[in-house]
This record gives sequence, structure tokens and C-alpha cells, in this order.
Amino acid sequence: MRFQITDLLKVSVLSAGIFLFVVDLFVINVSLPTMQKSLQLSTSDTQWIIILYVIGYASLLISSGNAGNYYGRKKMYLIGMLGFTISSFICGFSNHIIILLLGRFLQGVSSGIMVPQGIALVTSLFKQKEKRTLALGIYGSIAGIASVLGQLLGGILPDQSWMSDSWRLIFLVNIPVGILAQLLVYIIIPSFKPDVKAKVSYTPIIQLFVLLIGLICPLILGPELHWPVWTIVLLIVSIFLLVTFLQQQKKREQYGLSSLINFSLFKNKTFNIGLGAAFSYYMVQDAYFIINSNYLQVNKNFTPTMTGIAFVYQGIGYVLASIIVSKHVQKNGKSVILFGLAIMVVGLIAHLYIYNQPTITIHQIHILFFFYGLGCGTVLPSLMTMALKDIKTDLIGTASGIYLTIQQVSICMGIALVVGIYFHNQNTILLDIENVSHAYSIATLTSITLLTFVIFFISLLPYRKQK
Repeated sequence: MRFQITDLLKVSVLSAGIFLFVVDLFVINVSLPTMQKSLQLSTSDTQWIIILYVIGYASLLISSGNAGNYYGRKKMYLIGMLGFTISSFICGFSNHIIILLLGRFLQGVSSGIMVPQGIALVTSLFKQKEKRTLALGIYGSIAGIASVLGQLLGGILPDQSWMSDSWRLIFLVNIPVGILAQLLVYIIIPSFKPDVKAKVSYTPIIQLFVLLIGLICPLILGPELHWPVWTIVLLIVSIFLLVTFLQQQKKREQYGLSSLINFSLFKNKTFNIGLGAAFSYYMVQDAYFIINSNYLQVNKNFTPTMTGIAFVYQGIGYVLASIIVSKHVQKNGKSVILFGLAIMVVGLIAHLYIYNQPTITIHQIHILFFFYGLGCGTVLPSLMTMALKDIKTDLIGTASGIYLTIQQVSICMGIALVVGIYFHNQNTILLDIENVSHAYSIATLTSITLLTFVIFFISLLPYRKQK
């Protein structure tokens, strides 16, 4: 059976959810300095703009699939897209940080509703293996394009001079896309019969959200407030409650009750090591974009547009490497990931060297970012494949949900810790480097250390598939 135009249209409209989520995850990185200046935001405010978006998404990620089965995947997708469109309107017209943060959180929650439904609908629509593989490939490609486009739009849109506070365009452009996507999904995507036996529990969602806020809040506010007692107490209490929450979920599973997590997965050594590697890696990934975007604009006199274009080269390197390694990751996954990590470490060292030059050209930055993108494109697509390679087929969906939740939590931790180090160590003198700020140097060395942990975890993986 051939892949027809109508099939392509269905995949495209169902990819609108992941497209908008990824665009808004990346678009904010380059535009943050402009937003901070316009709204007179503190450094912790800028961190919360990203973190609340990710936490809102991560809190619903595991439970959203069950909600789609119970209420209907198409219905939940439309609700998520409507919520994302409305929350983009709130962000675009916000004139106070509280309203902006509320809008970002609602964007994240809406993404947590619609993204899992999009991938579920794609797999349900295409029963034939060849068609499903092609559809999922298109879906993934659109997500990859969105990451590059997000960086570019984050640079170009805030530089527009035909309107004041043009950074608002990064949110307002979502509105026509969201409206069009809802109309097309309503018209061309069929509805699937809900599974009334599916169990949906809202308590774990609320618990997970509160726990994540409790963990991350002191990590962000602590350095800015010089670690008052309440931040330390909150951090300790949150860690204790997180452990209690996991124990509670494990007991529910043992008694045959519905549980947010399938703990049998953690008997798999490869899966555990893969989660450890992913946690360390994703603490670096988004922090890298935020730190380098801020540093180029604040310290190297790059405009938002110049910065956005520079990150396009990083995206080109990523896409090119991911295409090349896709043919080798199944057979030589461990070696591929270690090679990519070596490129990333060398790339970060090269960042310190290039930035330390008295004058740097835009072409040097393009080559530097392209090289680093090659490393990211080698590692990122391979990490999840390696982590899930020994998981039984009937548990892949659950394992993927846990992996993606760890991914989002580690992104938050990276923003809180690595970006926090960058923002709160502007006056620290540690390294004898003339033309690179000490804050940037310390943050970059922290990222290199985290990548070293990833190398350690990956080195523990077996070369052959475990029985």
C-alpha cells in the first residue's frame, strides 16, 4: 500500500502538537535576554519561564495516555490544542511576570495532554507496519525541524521593529497554527472508541507536580537569596516526600492497584543505566542553549537574529549526525554514543578557547556550533534506543513514559543548577581566562563534568543485548 496525500495530511496535523511543544521549548532560549530587559525580570524569573513549561508537561506525561484511552484520544488532543492556543494568547499579551508564568505553565499542561495523544493517534491510524514506520519517521522529522525553527524564530521575531515588545510574537504565532490544527483534526481525523475500563487517577499528577516544584524551587531561589533556612528545609522535605511517594506507588503495584510506575522495569540493568545517562545528559542540553544564547547577546554583542541563525548551524549538525548514526546505532550503539560524547566534550572545550579570543567572527561561531551539533545528533537519538533496547514489547509504552518524564525532570534540574551557576557567579573569580566570563567558564566546566558522568554510565552498558 502506498503512502497517499491524505495519509501525509493526517500525520502532519497530528504532528502539530509535538511541533508547537518543541518550538516553544526552544524559541524561548534565544529570546530570554530581550524578554528580561523588556519586563525587567530577575534571573530566577527567566528560569521559571522555562521550568514551569517543562514541569507542566512532565506532570501529565505518564497519566495522559490513560486519559486518552478513557475519554477518547481525539477529544483529548483537541482539548490540549485548544488549551495551548489559549495559553499562548495569555503569554503573548501578558504584562506581568505572574501572568506570563501562568501562561507558560498552562502551555506545558496543554502539551502534556496533546503530545501523547498525537503519537497514539498516529500509531492507531496506520496499522500496516510499513506505513506506520514511515508515519512515525515523518512525525519525528517534524519534531526535529521544530527544534531548529524554534531557535531561529526566537532570534528573528524579537528583532522585529514594526511593533513594540516584538518578543510577544514568539507566542502569538502559535495562535493561527493552533486554530488551523484544531479545525483539520476535527474534520479529517476519525474518532476511536474510548476504553471505559482504562483507569485515570488525578492524585498522582498533583503529587508529582507539587514534588517537582518543591525540589526545584529552593535550587532556583536558594542562590539568589543566599540560601535562607527555609530553602534548605524545603529541599530536604521534598526529597523525603519524593522517596515516600515512590514507596507508596510500589506498594500499590504490589497489592494489584493502579500505579503511576511499573517497577518491574527497574529490574532491567540496561534500562537503569540508560536512565542515569539520560538524567546527566539532559541537564546539559537545554542549559547549553540558554547559557550560550545569553552569553553571545550580553557579552559578545550578538543580536537576537545573529544568535538564532548561529543555532541553526547547531541544528544542521544535529540533523546530519542523527541521519548518519541511525544506520549504526542498533549494532554499535554504545560505541556511537561514546564517540558523540567525545565530540561534545571537545566542543565545549573549544567554546572556551574560541570565546577567549580577543575578537571572534560569526563564521567561527557557526563552525563551533555545527561541530557541537554533530555530537548532540550522535548522542541524543541513540540514548533512548539504548535505554529501551532490552525492554519487552508490551512494556515499551510504559518505559518510554518513564524515560521521557526523567528527561523533562533533568531539563528542569539542569536549568536550576547549571544555568543557576551561570547567573549567580558573575563576580566569581576562579579561572585565569581573560576574555571569557568566569560565570560562563564555571557553567561550561559543570556541563563537561556532567557529560563525564554520561560517559561513565554508557561505559557500563553491555555491548550485546541482554536476555
